[in-house]
Amino acid sequence: MKGKRVVRDAQGARVVREEYFYGYKVHTSLNAGAEMITSVVVTPGNAPDNEPFAELVARDRAQGLAVETYAADRGYDDTENHYLLESLGLHSAIRLKRTRTEKRDRNKEVWVALQATPQYQAGQQERYKIERKYGEAKEYHGLRRCRYVGWLGCTLQAYLTAIVLNLKRLVRLLTGVPFRGYAPVVA
Repeated sequence: MKGKRVVRDAQGARVVREEYFYGYKVHTSLNAGAEMITSVVVTPGNAPDNEPFAELVARDRAQGLAVETYAADRGYDDTENHYLLESLGLHSAIRLKRTRTEKRDRNKEVWVALQATPQYQAGQQERYKIERKYGEAKEYHGLRRCRYVGWLGCTLQAYLTAIVLNLKRLVRLLTGVPFRGYAPVVA
């Protein structure tokens, strides 16, 4: 899809520029203990990854979830996100970009110290659970490609996929039986 936007060039003249739009991104929050999806936010594909983080945190807090540490990938590494968590009394385990820890100034020590905290280390150990959940959603539930047109359609598909994943996990928690059944026993 394309869109048009009016911008000013180097001489100050108004120019119409075509911009490409590459779909939508689904941002989720997952309770690592129960492995249940707690919040879903859908953004346009050209939106930065770090912006929906505050909304995910706000949704989790509105639900009254007992969360102490938030882990995320490098796309969410933004100073404002770290400050948000600190101001709420929460721990940050957002994976840091290399530019934060490999630079040659005094500010680097703050990020190196963050990486050394036990909460950061524990949060990084739990990140695989959300990656595994995304893999399941893409592989078995069609989240790789949106079946519907527009933001509303993509949001609908994301929410329905989250509901299905949570129901499958709930069956596993209540019965102890995996949703896909047991593997055959080889004698």
